[in-house]
Amino acid sequence: MVKKIFGSRWVRIGFSLVLIYFAFRKVDIVDLIKQLVGVNPLFVVLNVLVAILTSGLVAYRWSLLLIKKPGFKDVWLFIKSAWAASFYGMFLPTAAAGDVLKWIIIDEKYPEIPKTKLLGSIVMDRGIGLSMFVFTGNLMLLLARVKGVTIPWPIELLFWGLFVGCIVFYVSLALGWLPKIWQIKWLKKFESVSDLIKKENTSQVFRCLSVSFVSELVWILQMWLICWYFGTGLSVMSIFIFLPVISMILALPISFAGFGAREQLFLFFFGSMAKSPESLLLSSAFFGILGIINSLIGGLVTLTPDFKKSLKK
Repeated sequence: MVKKIFGSRWVRIGFSLVLIYFAFRKVDIVDLIKQLVGVNPLFVVLNVLVAILTSGLVAYRWSLLLIKKPGFKDVWLFIKSAWAASFYGMFLPTAAAGDVLKWIIIDEKYPEIPKTKLLGSIVMDRGIGLSMFVFTGNLMLLLARVKGVTIPWPIELLFWGLFVGCIVFYVSLALGWLPKIWQIKWLKKFESVSDLIKKENTSQVFRCLSVSFVSELVWILQMWLICWYFGTGLSVMSIFIFLPVISMILALPISFAGFGAREQLFLFFFGSMAKSPESLLLSSAFFGILGIINSLIGGLVTLTPDFKKSLKK
């Protein structure tokens, strides 16, 4: 029952509206809208291009898990499937529906890949992205300690717990221990997933990690650029530390496209460091609008004859 309630698109939209109301109730909304409308068009174009680049890197990372040497056509199909999932994910009732759509598109093109392995690659790709958040976040936590920056202990505890878990996973992967779990009787039917974590495929996984590092670096620097443009006064270090935490929370299907929840989280984590709440709300709203623009571009791609033909081959 709880899953159905929070999986409802209308519940998420309603929750977003409530959160938006409480986030913006103490600021001049008309003035904020004017500032958003008045953003330099070149700045918008630059950020859209960066968002497209980040999406491409994430799709390339996913392709590396399934294809040892993906060519340009392979990567382009993975990018288009990710875009399509992002676009339709705005309208589908649950967050997982977008992943299912990606799965269907790639399965149509690569029927030789077992469905369980394909599904496992989506989960593992998410895990690789999360682990890179953890690694960079922990690095920034250490730098913050050196500089005397106070970090709430629950956040430190969360990151260190996740860090230990990630280290255990990657060490087990390198030593070839992970495939043994598929010998458990009730996991036998998912045995094809073990191809992703075999010792001989370790290099592929670590290549995915390196791509993830680049995409995350670009994404976080983009967020810093947006915050700088709107005059928040936030440092790169603070964004490196708190943005991964915010992103992990936003992964929960609690709002529509992150609106409302993102603004509340920005105010909670960055409120004491920013020059003004208005600058934070502008940065958060602009970042959310960029995400929608990127998804709409994906929608346009799915309408092209080339995309439709790629599914028929």
